[in-house]
Amino acid sequence: MFKRTTMQKYNSLILSAFVLFSTGMIISSCDKDEPYVKPKLSFAATTLTAKESDANLEIQVVLDKEAPDDITIDFTLSGTAVDDVTAGTTQPSDYEVVSDYGTVQILKGETTRIIELDLYSDFLFEDDETLIISIDQVDSDQIEITRDDATTVTVEQEDGTAVVLEWPQPSPTGQADMDILLRIGTTTSAFGDVITGSAEGSTTVPELVFLPLAAEIPAYGLSYVYYDGTLNPLNFTVTFADYVNGVVEAAAQRQKYEGQYTLDNINKWTDENTSKVVQTVEKVSGAFTTPTDIQEPTTGSRSAASGNASTSFKKGQGGASPEVIAAFFGHKK
Repeated sequence: MFKRTTMQKYNSLILSAFVLFSTGMIISSCDKDEPYVKPKLSFAATTLTAKESDANLEIQVVLDKEAPDDITIDFTLSGTAVDDVTAGTTQPSDYEVVSDYGTVQILKGETTRIIELDLYSDFLFEDDETLIISIDQVDSDQIEITRDDATTVTVEQEDGTAVVLEWPQPSPTGQADMDILLRIGTTTSAFGDVITGSAEGSTTVPELVFLPLAAEIPAYGLSYVYYDGTLNPLNFTVTFADYVNGVVEAAAQRQKYEGQYTLDNINKWTDENTSKVVQTVEKVSGAFTTPTDIQEPTTGSRSAASGNASTSFKKGQGGASPEVIAAFFGHKK
């Protein structure tokens, strides 16, 4: 009885070992026969929304499993928003790529990487802009690029206050061209260079500049230039209207100021003149104060560049288009 039991145990061990060995061979064989599934590359989100004042924006590129090796991904930029490299020195820019321009690398064993952007605040009131990042190619044939190979960021106008200059349209009694110029300063009596405004007279009525609420600027100086014309006197109106979360405050809440120039106030851009800041606004505790009244100078109206002003704003030349201003005030385009 003892011998038989021992023999049965021995036979059972041999059988178990054989089964395990055979199973291992089958599993090993199956593993070798299964095709390699490439990690899938995509953007974590295909649509995003941001405001100009958000400043920093992170776009996440992801793999659905670990990278088999270090991989480099090439991407391209497009959309109505313009990056600083593309803009160069010939046009304003809306953002810059803070991380490597045009490429992003996911290291072996990792699944994600960030494309980092800085959005630019500016002194313009604009339609929403789009920023599109598209995966162009990857330097590995072991990676599959999915259909989610592009992400579109809608960049919305930031909160702030619009300053709108209006003057009479040409009529039998005469005509006028005007500009609105903006300067920044440490106080309402110390301003630097002109940072936004047309480089010549404008026949477009009205003109608009935008004061961004998020900007850490203590004071603004405004000049309303009588560039050319025959109206004497020239009566003009300046309106301050807050813009918050995509909504312009009601007309009854806007602040309006009246000004009057004579022909003595005409100021060609070729004329040298002293500073003619005629209205100021301060920022106190995160909000704009009530603007001062317009102080018309006896002669001239131009705000000449003087001193040294520094600002992180990358864009700010010219004014809003008639279509944008019409939309701002709720008029049909």
